[in-house]
Amino acid sequence: MGCYWPEIQAAKAADIAAHGTAVFNGGAASILCTFPNLGQTNQGYLFLQEFFVDSFIGIVIWSCLDPANPFVTPVSVPWTIGFAYTAMIIGFAANSISTNLARDLGTRIVAAIFFGKEAFTYGNGYSWIAILVNVPATIFATGYYELLLRDSLQKLAQGHGVHEDGEEGLVRHLTRVETSEQGAMNSTFNQREKDSNV
Repeated sequence: MGCYWPEIQAAKAADIAAHGTAVFNGGAASILCTFPNLGQTNQGYLFLQEFFVDSFIGIVIWSCLDPANPFVTPVSVPWTIGFAYTAMIIGFAANSISTNLARDLGTRIVAAIFFGKEAFTYGNGYSWIAILVNVPATIFATGYYELLLRDSLQKLAQGHGVHEDGEEGLVRHLTRVETSEQGAMNSTFNQREKDSNV
């Protein structure tokens, strides 16, 4: 605020002259925190939108943390979360999303200091949706992932190998056959020859 004070004051004055306030989506106060668009007055819709994006990013993060997930490697985790967040922003940021209590509350308090209490009251109390919805959405995402996705990925990560003696037989077989890279290639070649002779 100190570094850009002249520019912020000029933008605030222009907003007040044109709209009567600087607290709206696209106004000077929106450099600090999120406000809904002028036509977004349905609190249920704003709640659903915030809940959806917060749940989405929560599920993506849980999938990245799951060691049984064969689709995300440790190297790709930052990219996966980054692309998910990018998709979320491209899809919903024009409709006002917050996604984070820590990112919204502190900056909204600063906005209230410099632009008045309207930072909290604008949009029929939208600020509480931006501040609080991510908590139940993240709890929902955690439960959804743990109850519905985690077990499926653990089974998938075990692979499709089936041995007559079960998992222990498969481990014994793979340990015996693939003792070295050359041995693995030879065993594959020999197996193909056997299959073609049968």
